[in-house]
Amino acid sequence: MKKLLTASLALLMLAGCAGQDSGKKEETPAAAVEGLKIASPAGAPALSLIPIVNSEKNDVKIMLNGAQDLQAAFVAPDAEYDVIVAPTNLGVNLASKGKTGYRLLAVVDWGNLYIVGNSDDALSAGHKVAYFGETSVPGLVFKKAYADLEADLLPAYNAADEVIPVLIKGDADAGLLAEPAVTAAIAKAKENGKELKVISSVQEKWGGEGFPMAALFVNSATYEEKKDVYAAMLKEMSDYASGVKMDDPSQLIADIEKKGAEFYGVPSAQIVGKCYDRMNVRITKAADCKDAIASFMEVFGVTGIESAFAE
Repeated sequence: MKKLLTASLALLMLAGCAGQDSGKKEETPAAAVEGLKIASPAGAPALSLIPIVNSEKNDVKIMLNGAQDLQAAFVAPDAEYDVIVAPTNLGVNLASKGKTGYRLLAVVDWGNLYIVGNSDDALSAGHKVAYFGETSVPGLVFKKAYADLEADLLPAYNAADEVIPVLIKGDADAGLLAEPAVTAAIAKAKENGKELKVISSVQEKWGGEGFPMAALFVNSATYEEKKDVYAAMLKEMSDYASGVKMDDPSQLIADIEKKGAEFYGVPSAQIVGKCYDRMNVRITKAADCKDAIASFMEVFGVTGIESAFAE
């Protein structure tokens, strides 16, 4: 009887242990983000890839020639890249028209355009405003957001770099610039004895949290087999971007300097450290912001974009 009781107790203990174990859920390890071939334009979009670059497990190419090289990558007969970070309008336009096999997975940047001026009223009547990119994203977004502009617009310049000397010389009272050129221009003006400051945010004027300036596109031919990898990649990018501390950007600066500011196509790591928050690097799944993307694409006369999404 004693032996039977002992055996019964042992079985109960085992059953209890088994019950505890069955209640535990093992977490699935995150997929390894490695072996990916990635292309991106320089500047703010490239900075979204800092953790992916610094892991040194992927082949990341920053295309300094911009839209021309990116478009070639999108339409190449044999897709060279697993991932292309590009202006949202470029990728969505090609995808919605069936001209590329890449599909939109996430927005990585929500706009970095600002108006820099010599006074708070520099956008009012009687003043002159310089801008750039008349038929590209900066110019089109600026004109839509500031449709009620009272100041006089100067003829459009080709690039932000051409607007900076116009502001410093005083040939314009305000000008459209993109970070980190905004911070660089304010510093350069100060060296020349002139005070400039940010007087308006194009993102705020646009409405909401900005506009989907740059996005991440994936090769649809291999998307299904790499879904877990892409999900892990977006998480790494999102965690990094949201974890940057603007009150102490030393880690961000060190992370940029690891590969070099030239690699990312930015003036310097120190300048980025001062204005990273104004670059609006935020990783948002495309499925969660389809309306914002559709509204943005209407600026370019592009509608019916459902086929451009990866999910």
